[in-house]
Amino acid sequence: MEFKLSNHNRARAFTLVEMMVAVAVGSLLLAALATLYVFSMRSFAAMANYSDLNNSSRYASDIISRDIRSCMKVVSATTIKLELNEPDDTTGNTTYNYDEVACTLSRTKNGETKVLLSGVDSLSFTLYQRPLVGATYEQLLTVVTASDAKLIAFQWSCSRRLVGSLNNSENIEAAMVELRNK
Repeated sequence: MEFKLSNHNRARAFTLVEMMVAVAVGSLLLAALATLYVFSMRSFAAMANYSDLNNSSRYASDIISRDIRSCMKVVSATTIKLELNEPDDTTGNTTYNYDEVACTLSRTKNGETKVLLSGVDSLSFTLYQRPLVGATYEQLLTVVTASDAKLIAFQWSCSRRLVGSLNNSENIEAAMVELRNK
């Protein structure tokens, strides 16, 4: 009896070389997709961090601007502390204080202290006199006594680092606000 191999009975399968090439190509595709996913998640986290920092900074700027516009006078001021006399203060003045150690900007009104902004790297308040007729902002004169202030400028920079990342989110806020009741 004689055995003959025929081509039509042979089982069809991948060879070892074909299987190794397929696994290598599949591994490269999976590695590329994993890298894209990690990059996208880091970018999303960085944008969310920046957005939150920007919203917090705007909120603090809005609160300070509103209080400055409505105040009757500036009681005292330094580059890191501002004390305002407002019409609705029942138990004292409204005070803004920058804590350089804790990197926070806090507001004390009617005996209640609230942290408006954290992660503050630098902050400064500057008081200006009433501008002369036809003067530009570059020609404003700083005041000697706080009660003479008509314009208050404030500027801060704040930053926040993502956990496990080298990326920082930074924000700079600056404004010059006029006392309306003076």
